[in-house]
Amino acid sequence: MFGQGYLVVQLAVRDGVPQLAPFYIGLVGLARAVPGLTFGLFGGVAADRADRRNILLVTQCLAAASAAVLALLTLTGRIDIIHVLMLGAINSLIFSFDAPTRQSMVPRLVPERDLMSAIGLNSAAFNGPQIFGPVIGGLILGALGSVMPPINAIGALFGINAFGYLATVGALLLMAPVPAAARRDTSVLRSVREGLGYIRREPVIRWAVLLVALSAVAGRPYIQLLPAVAHDLDLGAVQLSWMFAASGVGAFAGSLTVASLGNVRRRGVLFLGAAVGFGVALTAFATQRSLLLSLPLLALVGFTMMVFMGLSNTFLQTRAPDHLRGRVMSVHSVLFMGVLPLGVLILGTVGTFVGVTTTLTVSGVLLAAVTLVVAVRVPAVRRATSQPRHRRQGAQVHPRVPHAEVRNGSAAD
Repeated sequence: MFGQGYLVVQLAVRDGVPQLAPFYIGLVGLARAVPGLTFGLFGGVAADRADRRNILLVTQCLAAASAAVLALLTLTGRIDIIHVLMLGAINSLIFSFDAPTRQSMVPRLVPERDLMSAIGLNSAAFNGPQIFGPVIGGLILGALGSVMPPINAIGALFGINAFGYLATVGALLLMAPVPAAARRDTSVLRSVREGLGYIRREPVIRWAVLLVALSAVAGRPYIQLLPAVAHDLDLGAVQLSWMFAASGVGAFAGSLTVASLGNVRRRGVLFLGAAVGFGVALTAFATQRSLLLSLPLLALVGFTMMVFMGLSNTFLQTRAPDHLRGRVMSVHSVLFMGVLPLGVLILGTVGTFVGVTTTLTVSGVLLAAVTLVVAVRVPAVRRATSQPRHRRQGAQVHPRVPHAEVRNGSAAD
């Protein structure tokens, strides 16, 4: 993520249009959005119908090949914005199947009472490298930038990324199979409708999805726009790596915080409070022009964002039955793989005309304001507790109704 963002800015400079750097970043977001929006829900159906470990083996091998192609093109200096767009679209298609499969597999690996901690630790494993990765990337670029053009130097980062997938594939090979959870005697489209219908009927999941969607448009794109913010502040690659690292430190701390909240009962209040804090912290960061002040604010943005995302993830995974979990999590993945890139495109395009910092300021205010309205007007979210939506008895079963009623989607909240 650090290398790609810096590459896109450098391509805009090389093309003689540095003022279009935010727009270039937005184009990358659009290229990723289309496959994510188109295939994300089908990825959830696959996760419910097939062995989840086998799906991850296929997606990780394909992602490694895509990363290797990006590294080769960049190292040889043949990379262009069109290549970044095409590879971004391919990666989005791959992870449309990878993400819901990965997330829906977690509840099959740990007891339900430990699910929130497992989700938090999973997020920590994902966000921990964001602390050190951008710093190492900045040092590598600083060292190689003196002996080769910046664009070629970025290829070294992509090469490291490509080799990193080998560890993931090795870990998956050591795992036991995770067989299908849902029936295969219904059509794919009917399976998609069944998952969407469940989300629509379950109020906590419904509003959690809507707030995550809003954050995907108005909040989380700040990460992809950091290279443009650094460019506006006349900062180099090393300073940009500090900004990524600051956000990563906050996100890592937020992930560990989520992992420690297993015994907290009033999760709805925490969820809403984290969303408001995310918006406020983003607004405060966007109004700063000093790198020294921006770094701790970025850490706060990363912290509140990860607590918000971790709690929303927990609501979806604990309140959905196992045979529907892949499809429920696929909606979450669509927001990440499809709606989030659209948010990058929207904010990047608007930022081209009114400034990136102004755009992020308005986005933070919007996110905080809408969350406050939900907190007041939707008591079901505010009162949501740690009580799991379903208990595990072989498959996930609702505690108050027969198994057949849950499978037909007729269980009341």
